[in-house]
Amino acid sequence: MSAPEQANTLEKRITELEQENKRLHDTVDYLTRKLYGSSSEKTSAILKGQMSIFDEAESSADQDAMEPKLDTVETLLNKKYKGQRKDSLKNLPHDRVVFKLHDEDLLCPQCNTPLVPVGEEFIRTEVEYIPAKLRVIDYFRETYECRSCKKDKPYFEKATMPYPVIMHSYASPATIAHVMYQKFVNAMPLYRQHGIKSFSCHNGQLDYGCIKRLAYSFN
Repeated sequence: MSAPEQANTLEKRITELEQENKRLHDTVDYLTRKLYGSSSEKTSAILKGQMSIFDEAESSADQDAMEPKLDTVETLLNKKYKGQRKDSLKNLPHDRVVFKLHDEDLLCPQCNTPLVPVGEEFIRTEVEYIPAKLRVIDYFRETYECRSCKKDKPYFEKATMPYPVIMHSYASPATIAHVMYQKFVNAMPLYRQHGIKSFSCHNGQLDYGCIKRLAYSFN
């Protein structure tokens, strides 16, 4: 083998050994990171030159992009004012309750002269909740007669009345609306509606079958 050929062979062998040495170093680095490196997902243990599918957004993001501005919104507080409590009740109906002296207290203890009211004093305001209750409404209509036509050809006229929601039923529009609202909006079963006090009356409660018919009368 000539000298040039030996030199070429040695150069190829050196190149192969350098490449093998580089691969061994990369393998050692990879195994070292896998063994002693952080196990967090934020650090990817990948080989040099290998693409990662987990940091694509970070790698493709524009590093010179401006950070968005955060606007500070001040909290709006409803300021209280004089008479606010009174204004909140102005749309509700008001009932006056006046406490008076008993008849036996209407005499002056000094001279036994009858006392005369001279004014009244406001004490306080209360808001009272009145729960739903049942009541029975008996509808009547008057019949009118013409006195002039009574002898020859009697004439009678009856007052007009609105038709019921359900014929031959006790159900009123308000009762049907209440049952359907509790059933289909508040998801209250019919057996629970049958047991609540809003359907109580002096002699018992509405029949469960009646409430069921009210709920499904328009289906």
